[in-house]
Amino acid sequence: MVDQKPQARTPGRVKSLLNPLKWLEKLDLDSRSFLMMLKGALAPTITIAIYQSDAISNITTTIGYLSALISVLSQGLMPRAKFMKIMFFDLLSTCVSASLCCLAVFCAVKAREHNTPADASEAVRNGYSSDACAVAAVWLIFMIWGANALRALKPMELQDPMVAFSIFASVTITRAGTFITLSEGLEFISRLLKGFMIGFAIATGVSLLIFPITSRGNVFHDIKEYVSSAEAVLQAQISFAEGSAVTGLFSGKGFLRRARTAMSTRDMQSEGDTNLQSKQKQLQAAINKLNGLHSKLHADLFYSKEEIAWGKLSSEDLSIMASLFRGLLLPLAGMSMLPEILETIIKNEGPRDGDDETDSLNGTGENALKQSEIQKVVETHHARLVDATELVKLGLSHFLLSLELISAKHLDKQKLPHQGGSTARDEEARGQTLSPLDPNFVSQFERDLRSYYSRRKHLPEALASLEAFSASEKYTDVTAPGRKHPILTADPDVRQEFFLILYMGHLQDDLLNATLKLVKFADAKVADGTMKKSRLIFPRQGSIRELFSLHSEKEKEKEDLQASRQSSHVDPSNIHRASMSTGFPDPEHLPPENIWEKGSMILRTISHVIKSDQSTFGFRVSAASFSVGILAYLHQTQDFFIRQRCIWAMIVIVIGMSPTSGQTMFGFVARILATTASLVLSLIVWYIVDGKTAGVIVFLFIANVIAYYPYVKLPQYFGPSVIAIVTLNVIVGYELQVAKLGVTAAEENGQPYYPIYLFGPYKLAAVAAGCAISFFWVIFPYPITAKSQLRKLLGRSLFVLAKFYSAMHSTIELWLAGELGNTDDKNSPAHHLQKSRRNIFKEEMMLLTGLRMHSHFSTFEPPIGGKFPKETYDNIISEIQRILTSMSLMAHTTQNLDALSVDSENSGDDSDRPWMARLAEIALKSADFNSHRITSLLCHLSAAITNAQPLPPYLSTPESFPLARRMQKIDDKLLNISHVEDPSFSAFVALEVLRSVVSFSLQDLLDNMRKLVGELNFDAYPRQLRHEESAHLLERPSQEEER
Repeated sequence: MVDQKPQARTPGRVKSLLNPLKWLEKLDLDSRSFLMMLKGALAPTITIAIYQSDAISNITTTIGYLSALISVLSQGLMPRAKFMKIMFFDLLSTCVSASLCCLAVFCAVKAREHNTPADASEAVRNGYSSDACAVAAVWLIFMIWGANALRALKPMELQDPMVAFSIFASVTITRAGTFITLSEGLEFISRLLKGFMIGFAIATGVSLLIFPITSRGNVFHDIKEYVSSAEAVLQAQISFAEGSAVTGLFSGKGFLRRARTAMSTRDMQSEGDTNLQSKQKQLQAAINKLNGLHSKLHADLFYSKEEIAWGKLSSEDLSIMASLFRGLLLPLAGMSMLPEILETIIKNEGPRDGDDETDSLNGTGENALKQSEIQKVVETHHARLVDATELVKLGLSHFLLSLELISAKHLDKQKLPHQGGSTARDEEARGQTLSPLDPNFVSQFERDLRSYYSRRKHLPEALASLEAFSASEKYTDVTAPGRKHPILTADPDVRQEFFLILYMGHLQDDLLNATLKLVKFADAKVADGTMKKSRLIFPRQGSIRELFSLHSEKEKEKEDLQASRQSSHVDPSNIHRASMSTGFPDPEHLPPENIWEKGSMILRTISHVIKSDQSTFGFRVSAASFSVGILAYLHQTQDFFIRQRCIWAMIVIVIGMSPTSGQTMFGFVARILATTASLVLSLIVWYIVDGKTAGVIVFLFIANVIAYYPYVKLPQYFGPSVIAIVTLNVIVGYELQVAKLGVTAAEENGQPYYPIYLFGPYKLAAVAAGCAISFFWVIFPYPITAKSQLRKLLGRSLFVLAKFYSAMHSTIELWLAGELGNTDDKNSPAHHLQKSRRNIFKEEMMLLTGLRMHSHFSTFEPPIGGKFPKETYDNIISEIQRILTSMSLMAHTTQNLDALSVDSENSGDDSDRPWMARLAEIALKSADFNSHRITSLLCHLSAAITNAQPLPPYLSTPESFPLARRMQKIDDKLLNISHVEDPSFSAFVALEVLRSVVSFSLQDLLDNMRKLVGELNFDAYPRQLRHEESAHLLERPSQEEER
């Protein structure tokens, strides 16, 4: 019986392995990705197939297989606008390279002529010329260095063009020393240029005509994915709240104390808590996916503005939609931080004094009442979260339907799984059914939204047990007359529950307001006739010039920041000025005054260019390439270089060399594995049809489809996947080229013919050699490691974070003073501060992306001299991300408060101002609020890690809930739950929670920085002396007793 069980399972396993649907699920392969793979495989296959025509083979002759290489490097899967921009620079760089190669060949030929005696024999005239080779070598070094310096300077635009430039220069100039006459060299350049243009032309045709991909199409796809991910985040939030209630995290001792007890007793491994942890991971994964989609949406949006398209929505409409989605992202990000906030409070607040006293109440009536009150709080929070989620889903569905991004049938399919569930009950509770298909949806949605906001007036009664610090005001219907519960009201955990519940409620209100803006935008597009018919969409004025410039989206966003170095503090008194940036002086130079000082600035510019990181990288690539290329210029090795095709090692160096050793080590292993897989694929393609041309081309297309899978689905392996695709097509393309031309014609260029079982391993050896040489020149003469880059980038990130905090603090300061204004007014402080915050935020997000990349590649570097503290750096990166998100939410919280009012028409009346005025009076007079200590602390941390210097002593972080504690001392009625209907009250509570999260994260950040750089403190010496003296005094009595 025991032996029969595995046999019974075997047929099921076989069926599972043979099921194509299982394969698609494992590979995460959808129809869009599969079409992309098919499209990518077309360009190199067509290039190799078209070579079988005499018209093409007579043009390129023995270099035709390079056309397949160029068709792959052209990146035909990019969206149309981006592809056309890169193709423009591809053509320009190739033509410039060809022009410079003509000049280099001319110089080499003239050097040969001038140093060859007139009476020299034919063998001497046509033989090796050291002068020609020396001139060609100088040109090769110069061109590779300059091209790769530009490639490092503008990687987004010039990565592929400079690779094409370098390949053209390497192939041509390594042969420049062998050309006898100028016409021979120019004829070679002409054939090579035509081969490149064939590759570019076929890639362009495939990109524009076969399954055309547009940035607008990507934007619409991103928006649909965005909505789906936002709904997934909300569903994960509900699941986490339900799991918290089931496991008792919100009940019993309160959700904070329950978690503290669980952590202290190591009870977190129980089944309920393990399930809760899995739900927390699901919530984090959902918000991470949403953040990724938000970044992708903005990246696609940049090029969508430059496209000529046939559609309904203009590029300005797409920009507005992207900004509205940011208003959706921030509340969702804040809500998803709830588990982190819980853990942070547990970690930093520690066990409370009243725990044992509360435990003694188990089984008593007081404890039962406490549990029921806390459970009521939880139920209220969960009910409002479910209602808000349902309204958000309906609003987003109407948004997609109105803009024709989904159809009504698609919406019906989504509703089928939810029929009979909570949705039906919620609609019944509202009294009327709200449908996204309703023509009066906007008015009904606003009605339900007002109803949702109006239910806040019931919160004081539902949350009567929650108080911030004291029980000065309580609703009498909660307890019996004369009954007192000092344990409940004095519980320090309950006051934090007060803040967190209201924090979540404010973010839900903010989320609904953002949804309403999206709904109104979609309804406005329908009302003004935008969605009635399609039209020709032209780029905005001047966009064509910007498209073909070297300015990327990231640089345009940073222009205001990099035009002049901004101060880390934004003075609110100067916020009304047109420009808020103040430049820092140069510590080594005073401003130039006379003509000589101004004119000599060009010398400083030249020196800065030569010693820049980009120039250093270009020189390293040049040195690595010349390590192979020098074989083409030495008498003893010139024939060896040509016959053994060493040029391929140079091409691998140019394509794959990376700025840091970690990236190069990772690429070294990945490229060899990818090339090995390509070698196996090429042998299968060739021998499965016994080398028959028609069959080889068909199977080459299939192999290319397979090779394009990591290119499409695994972007982190982009470099190795390109090398794999290129190697596959070069191997097969060379063999078909020989079959077309014949062995004799194929060997006319001095390279002997090798059958595929020898030619393939030669290519693998060339890739291995090229990767090894690249790695050597990254670490020699001194290594550029991902670890050192990570440290420098971290210092810059902390300084940018300090600037962001200063801008955010000024926003809140002006909001409290009533001077912020409206963001729609371009002359208001709110508009200028919002623009600055967004620019700094995007710069910080770019830096965080770089930090994560360098942290990842640091694992591939050998631990020379000691292990790298990767875990500490990763913790710091996570803390910076948490602080940045919290600060963004703090600035966002001060906006749109009128929209959150139950009666927005009277929200600005004086009757609503007393609480806000009292808050502003207390906050603006607070020494802690005006100290800017967080800005100073972040600047200290930035300087310490950048210069690898220890921190100054006695650095500290602000306390949690600082303004709330001060308000409680001044007027304990200010933080009563009865103020919950005032949006300013919930905004203040949210600000206090977020400010506390920043304080806790700063403390963790400071602790981790102390681990990295230490602290300037000499107290260790006297402490050690006192310890030794104490130990000596303790030992003396014991020695006397022994005597």
